[in-house]
Amino acid sequence: MKNVFLQLSIIGILFIFVPTGMKANTAPDSIHTLKHVMKIHVAVPDSALKLLDVMENRKLEKPCLINAQRSLSYSQKRQPQMSVNYALKALQDTTLRSERLYYLQTMSCIAAAYQRLANYEQSIHYLTEGIQFSREIGHKQTEADFLFTMGENYYALNQRQEAYDCFEQAIQLLENEKEFRMKPTLSYFYGQLTNYLAGEQKYNEAIAISNKREDLINQMKKQKGIPQGYIDQQLSYLYIKQAYLYAQLGILQKASTHFEKFSATRYSKHKAAHIDITAYRLAMKQYKQIIDYYQKTDLTELTADTISQEFIGILSNLSEAHRGMNDFQKVLQYQQRMQVIEDSLNARNWKNEVAELATIYKLQEKEWHIRQKDEQLRNSFIIQTLLGCAFALALVLLWLAVRHINTIKKKNQLIAGKLDSLMSYEEELEKLHRQIDESKISVAEEQEREDSINKDLFRKMERIIKDEKLYLMPELVRQDMLARLSVDKNRFAQMLQENTNMTFSQYLTDLRLKHALTELKQHPNYTIQAIAEVSGFSNTRHFQRLFKAAYDMTPSEYKRHIQGKQPLEPPTD
Repeated sequence: MKNVFLQLSIIGILFIFVPTGMKANTAPDSIHTLKHVMKIHVAVPDSALKLLDVMENRKLEKPCLINAQRSLSYSQKRQPQMSVNYALKALQDTTLRSERLYYLQTMSCIAAAYQRLANYEQSIHYLTEGIQFSREIGHKQTEADFLFTMGENYYALNQRQEAYDCFEQAIQLLENEKEFRMKPTLSYFYGQLTNYLAGEQKYNEAIAISNKREDLINQMKKQKGIPQGYIDQQLSYLYIKQAYLYAQLGILQKASTHFEKFSATRYSKHKAAHIDITAYRLAMKQYKQIIDYYQKTDLTELTADTISQEFIGILSNLSEAHRGMNDFQKVLQYQQRMQVIEDSLNARNWKNEVAELATIYKLQEKEWHIRQKDEQLRNSFIIQTLLGCAFALALVLLWLAVRHINTIKKKNQLIAGKLDSLMSYEEELEKLHRQIDESKISVAEEQEREDSINKDLFRKMERIIKDEKLYLMPELVRQDMLARLSVDKNRFAQMLQENTNMTFSQYLTDLRLKHALTELKQHPNYTIQAIAEVSGFSNTRHFQRLFKAAYDMTPSEYKRHIQGKQPLEPPTD
């Protein structure tokens, strides 16, 4: 009952304010509006859900608002799990908070659904969020509703102190408000708190609360605009409850007085009043009146459904009345009927749960297919994008590769030209050195020596190495030249440093590389390994590294340059 009251109070507020936040629709589609859906969802929730599907397909409203309304509609269908699912969907959209009243409605739905599912902790969690949000926007009536509902959850968890603290906070919040529109809610809170106290047999405290409710109803009675039918109903609830409480305390005179007040109200003639009347008569031990009343009344007229907790309550009252009359055979009969109805009710609830689970499964399957399609489209887009990027990257890399090849080709051509010039200069220089040496030999005794001893020694060594092509011998070492020149190693090192600024090993490498250049130029069809071997290198890779370091190009690159300038020679063995 409390769940319904909480939701209806927020629905009423929403129904007033919805038009200002809705999209304009043409006359033919006027039923496809949240206002219309809210108007019909209580009476025909299935029709409301169909309209919401159409609105979603046409994108007439925000998805979060549509899901929020679906949650409310499923709550009316008494399918709490579906209500929770759509409420959670709505809450996933952060824009829902900007739709303040819809956000409060959604928090109310999810809290009520969890309460119906007996998941009181989760209900309290969302009520806490709802209370905080209500305080942020200054909506005190909703804050009070959430506080009272939280108290009911704590009560269900048997946390009585926390429950009564919440009840007290909710009541104080409305008692301190001057706005009269909140008084009906306060009256309802008084009535519910009276029921809780009576259930714990705290009859004196319950009477104190009912007296406060009576004062409040009398204030509302004086207020203009309050329907008299509402006042009559409130007074009938109050009087019959007070009569019951005084009967439980054994104050029978006051109990009878309040029952007479109740009987004077129009609502006392309503068939729904029989529940409270029976509770009062049981407390007064008026068993025969109870039995007579139900014997004169068609029990099926007292409730819309004979397989319901309400009908079980009627049978329970009859069972208690016959127990009071010591008619235990009737007691047993009614208890058996109650058990049959209980079993039928459990079976019906089970079928409803199965139907709800089937609906949830279908919706999840539908959502799964939608997610699959979205994922396929997303993956297709990603693949197309990646292919496009890969193609563009390939073009860029191809362009860079072509540009790099052209740059290397131009560089190699320039280096090769310089190497050719260098080789020509080396040959000319070698000829001049030989002419000078021959001239020195012929006039050695007549001409004064102009060169130093080290320079003469270097000329001698260079003539020996080049004439005998000793540099082409991989096994040639410094000790061999020391023996040929008859000098010590210190003098030999000094001579090399002054004339070449290199070590003996570096000097040999330089001669071998120059020889390799000549071989590559003369025999471009030789393999690199063959060129390395004939040039005095025992290791091809070592030769390639030295060549690259000396000339900034590989032997293969120089070889291609030479092959591009002249016809290839026949292969040699």
